[in-house]
Amino acid sequence: MGAATRRIDPPPFYGELFARERTRLPGHGRAALDRVREEAFTRFLGLGLPTQKAEAWKYSPITRLANREMALAEPTVPGLEEVSAWFGGGPATRRLIFVDGHLQPEFSHVGGLPAGVRVMGLARAIETIPEAVAEALAGCDPERAFSQLNAALTRSGAWIELADGVALEEPLQLLFLHRGGDSAVMTHPRIVIRLGRGARLHLLETHAGSGSGHCFVNLVGQAVLGDGAELLCDRLQLGGSGLSLLARGFLEMGAGARLRATTVALGSGFLRNEIELRLAGREGEAILSGLYMPRGEEHVDTLVRIHHEAENCHSDQFYKGVVEDRARAAFAGKIIVHRGAQKTNAYQANNNLLLSDRAEVNSKPELEIYADDVKCSHGATCGDLDPEALFYLRARGLAREVASSLLVYAFANEVIERMADARLQALTRRAMLERVPGGAALEAEGLL
Repeated sequence: MGAATRRIDPPPFYGELFARERTRLPGHGRAALDRVREEAFTRFLGLGLPTQKAEAWKYSPITRLANREMALAEPTVPGLEEVSAWFGGGPATRRLIFVDGHLQPEFSHVGGLPAGVRVMGLARAIETIPEAVAEALAGCDPERAFSQLNAALTRSGAWIELADGVALEEPLQLLFLHRGGDSAVMTHPRIVIRLGRGARLHLLETHAGSGSGHCFVNLVGQAVLGDGAELLCDRLQLGGSGLSLLARGFLEMGAGARLRATTVALGSGFLRNEIELRLAGREGEAILSGLYMPRGEEHVDTLVRIHHEAENCHSDQFYKGVVEDRARAAFAGKIIVHRGAQKTNAYQANNNLLLSDRAEVNSKPELEIYADDVKCSHGATCGDLDPEALFYLRARGLAREVASSLLVYAFANEVIERMADARLQALTRRAMLERVPGGAALEAEGLL
């Protein structure tokens, strides 16, 4: 199969948009940043848009979405109720709030942070530490077209930095509201996280689609965890049919670093989560959990690659899917144990419920091992509700819809309860119940 079939040239509107917007991007006129943006956009054009002939994009119709002519989203101002409905954490939680990719200073709050903590919007980071931002944009994902497009066009996002030994006791929330507009728009947020040796952070990342307009979000996150650092990350993604969310996370972990990340994707017209994780130091640990629940004609993809590059590291992937109507989902999880990464302990599980004969899920767990003293396993399941469990519940007087909903809730809640923040967990659980047929009846009948 020729390389030409695995990519296509981006349509002309991208070049026209970059030529038109480049002078309006934050940091324009700073030579280093201008050069990085130019080189990234040139690389994007050279790499092209991936087609479904490319193995990593086999189940992702991204070309059809990315070929649609779009403009960069313009700023709008939300109401307080629209924003506060998605608050996680408690009263001391700091937040950066974005609407269609634009930071909302009037709703954001990152003041009063302890010494050694630096949290700011990306535009401010460009003004205060332009060389560091340019270096971050230039050094991430050079072979991925959408990461290069993000580097060329990003104008918002978050810069999060904790010095050695610093712990942020309260969570930090990044809240993204996606409205779209009368015409198709796109945004390119960039999140940069740098945790020093022994630093600790609890991050809440929330995406909520609140409008009917088409909005394509091309998010790139990059994180470096120093030796002994700890990162907790709770992520909720929920949007309407007009939202297309492409989220890429690139993480590198030092010796003894700890990561616990839970992602719940409750729908969008198109949603794809990618994680590229490197356990680069001895005795690191990464626990990744995920739940996806597409319905209607929604499409959700999950791609996880974990590289074990050092000895005595542990990774655990635990992903579940509930797919109904004509929705489609795909999961591709890969564990790569590099030479020298002895005593690796890696586990991967992907379990799926199909609630309709027309629903589809594609699961591809993989192991690639180049060391001989390891303990690795993977597995995938796909099926419908257990008829014996359904019969048991109905025999105790529950209507079929309520009994089915209770089983779906129990299946999905095993992931949701892994979220570390109680308030975001409750928001997620409520949103999940709204998507399950008969979910409201569970609370009404006191079954939860």
